[in-house]
Amino acid sequence: MKRASPITDGAGETAPKDPLAAPAPEAAPIELRPLPAPPPVASAPIAPLPMEPGDTGLGEILVAPTGPAPTPPVSSPDAEAYIDGLVPTALARGGLTGAVVVLVKDGQVLLAKGYGYADREQGKPMNAARTLVRPGSISKLFTWTAVMQLVERGKLDLDADINTYLDFRIRDEYGQAITLRHLMTHSAGFEESSKHLFAAQPSQLMALGDYVKAVQPQRIYPPGQVPGYSNYGVALAGYIVQRVAREPFDDYIEEHIFAPLGMRHSSFRQPLPKGLAADMAKSYVAPGAPPIPFELVNAAPAGSLSTTGEDMARFMIAHLDQGRYRNDTILQTYTAQAMQNTLVRPIPGLDAMTLGFFRHDSYGPITLGHGGATEAFQSDLVLLPEHKLGVFVSASGPARAGRALHRDLIDGLLRRYYPAREPPPPTLVTAYLHGRQIEGRYESSRQSSGNFLAIGRLFATSVIELNSDETVSVSSLRKPDGRVKRWREIGPYLWREVDGDSRLAAKVIDNEVIAVSSDDVPAAMWLQPVPAWRSPGWIVPLLYLAAIVHVLALALWPVAALVRHRTQRPLLLDSRERDLRLLTFIGLSGNVLLALLWVWILSRAEVSVRSLDGSLDPLIRIAQLLGLLSIATAVIAALNLRAAWSMPVRRLRRACAVAIAVACIAVVWLVFALKTMQWSLVY
Repeated sequence: MKRASPITDGAGETAPKDPLAAPAPEAAPIELRPLPAPPPVASAPIAPLPMEPGDTGLGEILVAPTGPAPTPPVSSPDAEAYIDGLVPTALARGGLTGAVVVLVKDGQVLLAKGYGYADREQGKPMNAARTLVRPGSISKLFTWTAVMQLVERGKLDLDADINTYLDFRIRDEYGQAITLRHLMTHSAGFEESSKHLFAAQPSQLMALGDYVKAVQPQRIYPPGQVPGYSNYGVALAGYIVQRVAREPFDDYIEEHIFAPLGMRHSSFRQPLPKGLAADMAKSYVAPGAPPIPFELVNAAPAGSLSTTGEDMARFMIAHLDQGRYRNDTILQTYTAQAMQNTLVRPIPGLDAMTLGFFRHDSYGPITLGHGGATEAFQSDLVLLPEHKLGVFVSASGPARAGRALHRDLIDGLLRRYYPAREPPPPTLVTAYLHGRQIEGRYESSRQSSGNFLAIGRLFATSVIELNSDETVSVSSLRKPDGRVKRWREIGPYLWREVDGDSRLAAKVIDNEVIAVSSDDVPAAMWLQPVPAWRSPGWIVPLLYLAAIVHVLALALWPVAALVRHRTQRPLLLDSRERDLRLLTFIGLSGNVLLALLWVWILSRAEVSVRSLDGSLDPLIRIAQLLGLLSIATAVIAALNLRAAWSMPVRRLRRACAVAIAVACIAVVWLVFALKTMQWSLVY
């Protein structure tokens, strides 16, 4: 049973396999208020068949098949036994420090339990009632709840131009205003915004208003047309809440959501208040590594929540009970229903967006959810409104292992209690034709395209291929064991996973493929074809060839000088030709330094998004200066080629001059095509 996958805020899924770790410590004592377990399902005893002496019975059918095994009822003992069998093993195998798991049903807490350590050095166990975790982007659900509270009070209009609520202006583009509805469905058209998303030190934290004004990203899509997940858009919505409510965002959330729900161990404040800081779980990227520092999020409404498992239980119960928790109400029934109903379905046949939730409703039980990822924690929240069931899990430690834990746990619970029983439909006769049609290179709609982070698009594309058995494969969509999934067509431009349940679909307009996506990916983004003019299929080889030419030219230059010295053969060049040759050598050195500097900058950003706090800006300016010098290098290399061509025939020298000139021109094209020369340092 598949569901909406979490959005990750950090690196992709290509991390190496995590090493095996020591067995996980014993789980902390259970802290829950379970419902009485329903009586077991009665079943008639099966009498054994008579057996002859010496007969083992291995060759006989003892029980006639009676259909699929009965689905167990959702109960505290059964769920706890299942989760206890999965989580400690996942912690041990993945090197995870700890995890908290919460299960609510029909307004009650069935399970709220901690596993592993909150503090490994101190031997402090995870505790669902007191240990705080950072659920990352699940924070957005609180921001959207706050927005809807103000909508139902008549203070906000989902379809008004957001500039009417701001004290600065979102730049006009595409001739259409951005609305809160666009922000809540991640369709405002903003490019990915990374600068100042995290702060390295408390002193570098920015006020929410200062943040949204300083890092306003470009709008790269018309509003309402392309899904593009945006942390900036959520921060903008939080700032609107702050301005309209006329109180700080943190205060508003505490007064209007935390207090009614009794969430006394939750906070958006950074750093944490003293009363909560001692209970913050520590996370380690690897055994023996120091704990990751408390992460400081400038886009606070998008991801700064600190909370406990039991507090998240209250929040889930409120949304499952149409905005009510016990005797308190955080949303009116009609408002809560509006948040849960389908609003946008980017690709027919796949999952949808509501006003803030990712909604899975293409098959199986309807689920609403949101995931969250920080450097320290991997979390997921899933609600089943029809069954009044909610699941929250948060794990600390290596990101890949944390994602695997909450994927396996939540998918396992859904399969256990709500198994899909639909028969697999036949493959369509159009499988080959439509498979050929969607073949090609694709990139995520969640991207940076107007700044140097656009370089990342070269190495993050997905390749769709048609296989010999008329199934299709998407290089970025893989099974838990790392194998690429295969899909067969079951409806027009709709594919189902072979040996699985997930779907793949394409959006086609006028026989042109606009986008492809899967319900393995939230509806807040899709894959779109890469334009041929900047396809990595030829740009990456060009980049490598240019680098090889530069390195070989610089390496062979002193070798040639040494050979001439040993053989007493002087370099037969006039003074102008010698100058051109020397300047070309200097220019090639500058281009190599330019490449190494960008590699270093991007590697820093890959290691931690916290490095994009502005501290790299001086190096970016130096790289841009070297980019300008690459133009002069290309001109000098062209003049050197002209001089070599006018000399008596020396084929090797001409060939080298041609290769160097072409490589230098390629560098200039790459400098501008990869958006490294943008004057603005907003990225």
